[in-house]
Amino acid sequence: MRPISAGVWRVRPKEGLGPCPSVLLDPLPKAVDVPPSAPSAPTAAASLRRRNILGLAITAFGALLVAAAVGSQYLLFAAVPVLLIGLIVLTPLLALGVTGLLRSPLPRLAGIRGKLAVENARRNPRRTAATATTLMVGLAMVTAVTVVITSVNRLDEQHADRSMTSDLRITAVDFAEIGDGTAARVARLPGAEAVTPIIRTSFDPSDAGSLPATAVDPATVQRLAPVTVRKGSFDRLDHGIAVTEKTAAAHGWRLGSRVTGTLGDAGPKTSLPVVAIYDGPDDLTPVLISDQALPRTSGTEHRPRTESILIKAAHGRTAGLRKEIQQTLDNPALLVQDRAYARAAAAARNAPFLDIMYALLSITVLIGALGVVNTMGMAVFERVREIGVLRALGLDRRRVGSVLRLESVTTSLLGSALGLVAGSAIGAAAVLGQEGVPLVIPWDRTLLFFLATTAIGVLASLWPGRQAARIPLLKAITTDTE
Repeated sequence: MRPISAGVWRVRPKEGLGPCPSVLLDPLPKAVDVPPSAPSAPTAAASLRRRNILGLAITAFGALLVAAAVGSQYLLFAAVPVLLIGLIVLTPLLALGVTGLLRSPLPRLAGIRGKLAVENARRNPRRTAATATTLMVGLAMVTAVTVVITSVNRLDEQHADRSMTSDLRITAVDFAEIGDGTAARVARLPGAEAVTPIIRTSFDPSDAGSLPATAVDPATVQRLAPVTVRKGSFDRLDHGIAVTEKTAAAHGWRLGSRVTGTLGDAGPKTSLPVVAIYDGPDDLTPVLISDQALPRTSGTEHRPRTESILIKAAHGRTAGLRKEIQQTLDNPALLVQDRAYARAAAAARNAPFLDIMYALLSITVLIGALGVVNTMGMAVFERVREIGVLRALGLDRRRVGSVLRLESVTTSLLGSALGLVAGSAIGAAAVLGQEGVPLVIPWDRTLLFFLATTAIGVLASLWPGRQAARIPLLKAITTDTE
């Protein structure tokens, strides 16, 4: 639009405008400098100054609380609401900043429709902020829970990798048992190079408390687990015990020392020599004994039970041996796991909890989506005359709807960006406060959330866009609203 003479303006046709070369408008004393896309006065910057200062202060305080919550998890309960409240108060300023960044690229991508959408979002930053914050809160909670669960899953996978020291492992489902002869049956298969049962029991020395003990096959355990013998040998483990260096130092035992104690809950008291001092994984400490040295009991109440069976497969035979074991045992209560299966099973333990949390938090996201629909619907009814002017200038119904869609997507992406940043910070603080838990940011799910929010913005604008397109042109121009 450019002036021809005093009080007369020529509208130059742009993208989406009709065939008319120009439109002459009567002179308006106060409206000549106001574009059709913003006939109402924008919110004054001074009116948001106090809110912006307050929002900056609350957000900064909330961020400090979140950082402090890394050392004290109890602070997280106060840090989360303070941070979110600060962002809610500060969102109008952030809305102006984000839409300001879109002023240049969006018109290049969408032409005049992109410019109208950005300016409409900037015209009333309070309305834009109120819409974006509903999505922000829901998405922040979803992201925080996802970061925590993903990090815990990674810890479980690491534990599974450390415990899965062999190529294959046989375990029983809950309330089931591994039979006494299962390890021997597996050892007879052609592709099994080494097999050992893992039997949990205890050893009660007379001069000390009960020590956890693990019964294994001494001939094969070193080929199936990272066990390093420091002194002695496992060759005589059928008639003695092996202890870790730490346990030996704590009790004053040396290689060859005789230790009197009881094996198992109901075994007789016996005197056993220390035949080896070793280092090994936590699952095989602090005492090792031979599976042949376990006391034989007539009943099943005090009989040590096989927890698992470790198997080393011949080179390139892991997958084939796994199928052979399943066919040989033919028992659905026994699970034959390889490393990938064990890692997936460990991560799947938290899947039900994550699904429940998603189901609950999806309500907040749904409320945010309804907020976008409500705001865009109100925007249509508040800007009827503006829509009429745009159509009078040649913007057809389809392009009017696209302006509303771009405005809705802009608002939705603002809320999603704030939610993803805030949720990642909250989740990271919760994870870093837990010792040993690795921090994992699930970028794939974060991208999925971002794309889903874009889809929410598009869907939320469909009904308002249809309503705007149905407004009669003459009625829109003569209405008393914007």
